Amino acid sequence: MALNLRNTCFWDVNVRELDKEKDKFFIISRVLEYGTMEDVVNLLSEYDSAEIAGVVRRSRIIGRATANFWSLILNIPRSEIIRCLEAENSHQRR
Repeated sequence: MALNLRNTCFWDVNVRELDKEKDKFFIISRVLEYGTMEDVVNLLSEYDSAEIAGVVRRSRIIGRATANFWSLILNIPRSEIIRCLEAENSHQRR
């Protein structure tokens, strides 16, 4: 993996086995949710904002606060981050 990320975002996987393209959704989701500013800077050097925005729009992994924050940064309408909001609501119904 070419990304220079710390294991704190990937406590349950071997970082060296992650593939930048194949595991893109997982990597971006984890860094947005658990990463430091340094991790985010590294992420932005490897993925463009459109790729990151695509993950924010579709992810059920990232939390509501994270999705709202990144939707503001990336100019994503709130209506387009509905998946993470749906995931949170389904957890509340249990």
